[in-house]
Amino acid sequence: MIMAPFGLRAAPPHVTIDSGVIKGLLDGGQAVFLGIPFAAPPKGELRWKSPRPVAKWEGVRSASSFGPACPQSGPDYYRQVFREIAPAHPYYTNFRIDEDCLYLNVWTKNLARASKSPVMVWIHGGSNIGGTGAHPPFGPTLSEKGVVFVSFNYRLGALGFMAHPALTAESTHRASGNYGIQDQIAALQWVQRNIGRFGGDPGNVTVFGESAGGTMICYLMASPLARGLFQQAILQSSTCQGYISPELKRPVRYFLGTGSAEGAGLRLQRDLGISPGPNALHELRNKTADEILKTSENDPVFLNFLYAGGTVDGWVLRRQPAITFTRGDQMKIPVLLGSNADEGTVMLGALGDGTVASYKAFLKAQFDDHAEEVFRAYPADTDDEARSAFLALTRDYQRGEAVWTLARDTTSIGRQAYLYYFAYPSKGAYASQGLGSFHGLDLSFVGGGYFRQSRWGDPDSEDLRLADIMSRYWTRFAATGDPNGPGLPTWPVYTSTDLALQFGKEIKPIPVPHVDRFSVFQRILGAWLAQATKP
Repeated sequence: MIMAPFGLRAAPPHVTIDSGVIKGLLDGGQAVFLGIPFAAPPKGELRWKSPRPVAKWEGVRSASSFGPACPQSGPDYYRQVFREIAPAHPYYTNFRIDEDCLYLNVWTKNLARASKSPVMVWIHGGSNIGGTGAHPPFGPTLSEKGVVFVSFNYRLGALGFMAHPALTAESTHRASGNYGIQDQIAALQWVQRNIGRFGGDPGNVTVFGESAGGTMICYLMASPLARGLFQQAILQSSTCQGYISPELKRPVRYFLGTGSAEGAGLRLQRDLGISPGPNALHELRNKTADEILKTSENDPVFLNFLYAGGTVDGWVLRRQPAITFTRGDQMKIPVLLGSNADEGTVMLGALGDGTVASYKAFLKAQFDDHAEEVFRAYPADTDDEARSAFLALTRDYQRGEAVWTLARDTTSIGRQAYLYYFAYPSKGAYASQGLGSFHGLDLSFVGGGYFRQSRWGDPDSEDLRLADIMSRYWTRFAATGDPNGPGLPTWPVYTSTDLALQFGKEIKPIPVPHVDRFSVFQRILGAWLAQATKP
């Protein structure tokens, strides 16, 4: 017998969307549509412009392979990951990078049903300079749990976040930067227009993301342009309201850097050897994506600007997110959010040679005039203590304290927040490196069980039990705005009693860990905000 690709016996599924007809594939009992364009290719004169509509096509367009990821460093990592996923899902092949990268993917088991399923939209992480909507492979497992799953790419690095005076001048909104965030908004608008044709409910959309992906969600919650595009949000190890973001023209002390967003763009122009003048923007657009990528990532000052994320441009972000959330002006929706017990083990390289002197230098770079204040809260007299203090600091700053504050901001506007603390130990190569419950480990569980055999080994029954429970919480929250459901341990809504749900060998409510240390970061943020908002 001749078998159809991937063991398929039925005809490939077809769906008509607003730009034309697409033909997907079947993977088990799911319909899968890959590489659907949601915006025009942001190349040439469309580089550093708001996403434009897709050109409609005639006939049937194939949607059986992922579109290229956006330009970034480190493609070898994803090529290896794709090879590991491919035995279970053979469409994980041929990881590519191209500036033509604004594509999304849909997994659904609900094509032919009259009732609509909740929709989960994944926004990938990668420090704003890397990543792909194809990873992790959440679609196949989460769609089995009753949701329509969507993932997408967005512009990264300098191509996604650079501001520049010439770009501001040509914009009808007198704003520049935030192109990656605008791509996310365009993808969510596509979901509103089209997801019903895949069996999804456009009135019940949950966005979720980890690290930079969660930070993007925080920015979306602060942006008036994203209002009404989703009804719940899940933020894993991420925030944006816990620090100062770059501002378009005004120099401020922002997360990891100092200056203005336009100033950072002028710095990249200089790094690329482009002289000031009326032709500068034309020359910038004539540079290859690879030239821009390599030049921007070789400048540590510009790279720190990229790590900071979005720019307060007066349009996409009208004011500092820290102010938006404090005033209660953010999107009024329920949130599920949390952090990991060992967030900083993957960042130990930032500690340099691991000495007390290196630790103090790190604090100076992070906190400037407030470095001594942080050192008193996280002290170290010996090199061994420096490592412990660094790990405690990176566990709390921009992770534990930030999600705790965001949970409080959510309850203050009358919406429910569900706070977690992930403390499940790592295994395999991860454990041998002493990584513990490291930044990103939760991703192995929330999708229902994605464990890299080369790094974790074979998951055991305890691993799979936690993965099942966490993915059920996540999908239940997407369906109802409340993660609690039949057969699940009770997850208390966050209140002034300061309880979080611990995901570890035990799953139970616990007092929010280390909350006694959080006040130092709140004082520093207050001082930076006062400086950033001075007339």
